[in-house]
Amino acid sequence: MYTSVFNAKVYLRRGEFAQAVLIKGDCIAAAGSNDAVKRLAPGGTRRIDAGGGLLLPGFYDCHLHLSMVGGRARAINVQGVASLDALIERCRGELPKFAGNAVIAGRGYNQELFSDEKRFPNRHDLDKVSVRQALIISRVCGHVVSCNSKALELAGLDSAESLKMGKAAAFDPAMIDTDASGNPLGVFRENAASLIRELIPPPDAAGKKDAIEHGMGEALRHGVTAAASMDTNGVDFDDTLRAYKSVIEGGGPKIRVTLQCGIKREPENIACYLDRGLKTGSELIGGWLKFGPLKFFADGSLGGRTAWLRRPYHDDPSTFGIPAEKAEVLEDLFVKAHRGGFQIVVHAIGDAALDMVLSGYEKITAPGSNPLRHSALHCQITDMPLLRRMGDNHILALVQPGFLKTDRLILRDRVGGALASTSYAWGAMEKLGIRTAYGTDCPVQPINPLEGIASAVGREGGFYPEHSVDTYTAVDAYTAGSAYANFDENRLGRIAPGLLADMVLLDKDIFTLPPEAIPSAAVCWTMSGGEMAYGA
Repeated sequence: MYTSVFNAKVYLRRGEFAQAVLIKGDCIAAAGSNDAVKRLAPGGTRRIDAGGGLLLPGFYDCHLHLSMVGGRARAINVQGVASLDALIERCRGELPKFAGNAVIAGRGYNQELFSDEKRFPNRHDLDKVSVRQALIISRVCGHVVSCNSKALELAGLDSAESLKMGKAAAFDPAMIDTDASGNPLGVFRENAASLIRELIPPPDAAGKKDAIEHGMGEALRHGVTAAASMDTNGVDFDDTLRAYKSVIEGGGPKIRVTLQCGIKREPENIACYLDRGLKTGSELIGGWLKFGPLKFFADGSLGGRTAWLRRPYHDDPSTFGIPAEKAEVLEDLFVKAHRGGFQIVVHAIGDAALDMVLSGYEKITAPGSNPLRHSALHCQITDMPLLRRMGDNHILALVQPGFLKTDRLILRDRVGGALASTSYAWGAMEKLGIRTAYGTDCPVQPINPLEGIASAVGREGGFYPEHSVDTYTAVDAYTAGSAYANFDENRLGRIAPGLLADMVLLDKDIFTLPPEAIPSAAVCWTMSGGEMAYGA
């Protein structure tokens, strides 16, 4: 079957546009002028009038969590609350929806936006919501959790003595906030958050399937046709695979997914993938789901002051942040993963974390060679020597420009002006030739790619504007860049003959809009494999 899309502004590559696209089956056959494509189209070709809209390759989010995007209905949403009091009221208002739950989860607060006290909610705050049900609320970044006294009781962590025994004793005390008497305050950071999160019942098969399907539907509404999604930690790999299979074969909305696969903290958990004969690129569900990189953590978040810095925090000299692993442990993981044929992606926000990651990569790859396309995820706090090391060794950067919307409010306070001036440095990455892919880390940020493009181009009103990029660069990073990062450049990321017909039509030409107006463009329709997946 042939389809032609005509009367469009079709983006091919920097500065090059066509008017129409001819699709054969699920692939692009040709792109050119309206007349040229009309001549090539055989009789019976389905014709779609684009009405003068901008036709782009489908957006490819380099890192998000589809199951969490779709699973928000099972939790209290506290995103955007403006104060501690507002958070408490939001939780109280949502409580009736979870009347039968012994444990209630929530997510999304950012204490830096609070108008009263800019601190994490603690057990005393959340006890005002409930003392009968356990309440566990994650910060927007997911690297800090707050809980009430009932949750501490259920976890066996309601006294100073309880922190000195059992699982809690294995964690750095800096990960668990305590009061003057040493009793837990109900604030847990980084790996120690698992002590509380394990109280949250995992979704059943139907719940996981529904969450992924809902996440895919939300992606398509924003023109996202592919994503690298982190939805498993290894232990639940088979359950995750079954959920994806149910969604993809169920006839509902679906996008192409590269599965970013985490592991539990024990290094031997890499075996759970090796024993299945998997490696990066292994097809899991043909054309729709494949095994991607192994995902590790080097540190936490800037907003939670758990990003690991080489110097103390400018606004809290008592801490450097928290490394998620010791360097020798991370290096051992890298060696095992690299030898197993796994691409590696590491969450690294602070400059100390990125330094550790790059040092680990330098031990497993030859200078200037990175055949498995190992990557640094986020790489927010940087200086020029770190960036040059990335460029020299072909380490990829998977970044989230939308983070600048809120992080610019705290960046100078956290790291000082000098380091802030070389951070979130997407323009410098481009100049150094670092392969860069854009994404959202949704649900940390909204899934809308246009918001990230606007941040990359406009720098949120000109925040260190020397690190801005132009719209071509931002669009390419959100399409071809992410495709390259996931070994998909031969099937996705461009509108070109032979590639899959995954495309999005916008009602406005974002290449001609000022940065602040880019998010005003609307998705008219989203196409996947030549078929309408959203819209017309």
